Amino acid sequence: MKTVTVIGGGIAGLQAGVFTAKAGEQTLLLDTGESLVHNTSNIQNLIGHDSVSGQELLKSGKNKLEDFDGEIKEEEVEKVEKTEDGFRIKTSEDEYESEYVIVASAGDLSYLENLDLEYQEGVEGPYMMDRHIKTDDSNESTDIEKLYVAGLSNSWEYQTSVAIGDGAKAALNLLSDKYGEPYEDHDT
Repeated sequence: MKTVTVIGGGIAGLQAGVFTAKAGEQTLLLDTGESLVHNTSNIQNLIGHDSVSGQELLKSGKNKLEDFDGEIKEEEVEKVEKTEDGFRIKTSEDEYESEYVIVASAGDLSYLENLDLEYQEGVEGPYMMDRHIKTDDSNESTDIEKLYVAGLSNSWEYQTSVAIGDGAKAALNLLSDKYGEPYEDHDT
């Protein structure tokens, strides 16, 4: 059983996975390779970078996740089920058990249909989704214990820097809930 499974290998998902893997939690990231930022050629609004492409940012995130012993599998999630100990995630290739799940995928959320999630209507725009998962705004958690959401799955605010922060926030709150105290990750 994995401790954390992140569904979605875009910016929000990678950032969430980096935080949980760096904390020493067994982290699996499931990715279809269809991140919205993949085709972005020139991101200029991130501090620390004059300019970076989406592909460079994704590669850097995957490398960082693997540096912290996170695992990445290119598999499409077909169904997530709640279990007594956490979740069962069925993919196009396999089935996984996980104590926690972070949903960070954009687009089709039908793999969550059997969970009793509350949704909010999507917002018009270039990256509009029909609906977003409703979360507790303070910590990206849902009404389902141990299920967190980041990125476009819960917000219409599609910006790379927002997605990075959203992924970090979901992971940090998951870790705080898991450890029963505020989790801090400050490099020295």
